[in-house]
Amino acid sequence: MAMKRILFWGAAAVACLVLIVFGLNLFDAPPAPLSTAPLLPGAALGPDNGFFILWGFAEPPASDPAGQAYRGLLLDMFAARAKERRSRSPYGQWLTRLNLEYREHWQGARLNFPQGAHEDICAFFVSRRAEIAGRRQRFAVLQKRYEQVLRSSRLEDFSPVGFELPKLCSNLAAGQARLFAASRLLAALDGEWLPASEDLLAAAAAGFRLLSSGRTLAANSLGKDMIELSLRALAALLNRPECPSDLVRLVLQRLPVRPVGQFGTAAVRAFTCLNFAAALARLKKNRIVDPWLLKDFFREPAALFALERFVAISGLRLFTAAHAMAAFFVQENETLTTACVFWENVGRLETMPPWQWGSKPGAALHRGLDTVQAPFWWLRNPLGKMMVRSAVPFTWPVLQHYVYRSHGLKVRYDLVRLLARARLQAGPDSGLTQEALRGLLASAAERDPFSGLPFLFSRESGMLYSIGPNGSDDGGREQQAIWRDSDIAVPIKFVSRDS
Repeated sequence: MAMKRILFWGAAAVACLVLIVFGLNLFDAPPAPLSTAPLLPGAALGPDNGFFILWGFAEPPASDPAGQAYRGLLLDMFAARAKERRSRSPYGQWLTRLNLEYREHWQGARLNFPQGAHEDICAFFVSRRAEIAGRRQRFAVLQKRYEQVLRSSRLEDFSPVGFELPKLCSNLAAGQARLFAASRLLAALDGEWLPASEDLLAAAAAGFRLLSSGRTLAANSLGKDMIELSLRALAALLNRPECPSDLVRLVLQRLPVRPVGQFGTAAVRAFTCLNFAAALARLKKNRIVDPWLLKDFFREPAALFALERFVAISGLRLFTAAHAMAAFFVQENETLTTACVFWENVGRLETMPPWQWGSKPGAALHRGLDTVQAPFWWLRNPLGKMMVRSAVPFTWPVLQHYVYRSHGLKVRYDLVRLLARARLQAGPDSGLTQEALRGLLASAAERDPFSGLPFLFSRESGMLYSIGPNGSDDGGREQQAIWRDSDIAVPIKFVSRDS
């Protein structure tokens, strides 16, 4: 009798638990507000959009990414991708061919740029004049494509859901941005001060156009590269004794005051949410759990492999009921809302100066994020929470590639503007006194977002600088690296040492 009671109450407890789980998963949350921008806006698909050239940047020399034929092929590939499996799609075949073309035609197209802010960029490239001329000749096709991008009347990312700018193309374009900046800097030193500076400012303007429309991190990073390279080259020219005053005024005219939001990743974050929403919609419609939605949840490769095998044999209709049950327990709206909360937190950190965060950035990123860390997380929407946990990147990459890089680029932009204003105040022979420079920094509207105070000047290092993401004053010593843990500095060489 005792055993029967135990079995009875055990069965009753299991039944109650099942009823609770079903009850908690019967009703979904309200729909999450998403960007209503169309996935393939007609205006962005016009022949004047330079983003077609970026998509075809790694094509062989004989191809013309700006031509009508290439544009038609790319749009046909986008349409065909939606009807075919990933492994057999023309997109996968095209990416494979791009890899072959890169190895055949474009090896060695990357040009190194000085890493330390203390290095003299002008002297660095003057000593490599012959190398730069040789690279421009060897990669003339790529330079032409890059200049076509800069001259395009429209530069809007049209990537549909499930696609992104190919990594090879963005890497090649970034390499040509370095070569372009170096060659324009040499042209200015050879006497073409204003035309060369106009080209550098045009590259920065194109970079801002990419930031405003770039739907993927690759496109956004390329835009940031274009802006940063132009700013570093312009700063080097502003420090030259022979720099004409017309160039200084041109820089201030073409680099207006910009809010920090224009340096961020708003389009990337919105498109990421759209991609995740499309993946959830496919799961609910097809009732097949995509293992790649869980790839970062399962840390062990063997566990992901087992899940992939489970999905593969589901094609034999052996586990259709299991997939349907899993899809039933995914609360589409709630899952999407949870993922969007994370990206809203990223946007909040991008637009707020770091000195105002008030808490550790990792905690701020995950504020309001209800995932698998909470007790009894499996009672409601367990698979959806696992998908969110897989879709949300780790804290360090988000801080480095989204938040800190956006604030760092805004800092460099403001420092170059301050450098130009200081250059206008400097005398033709005596330079600028330290007192005048510090007065300019104190009265300027621009503030260091990492300290909330005016930007700093170091007499020892000869730098205008921000204390950077690490919050430590290193005297203007910057070493550009992926860690972004040093000061952010711009050299200033016309300050009187004896003042």
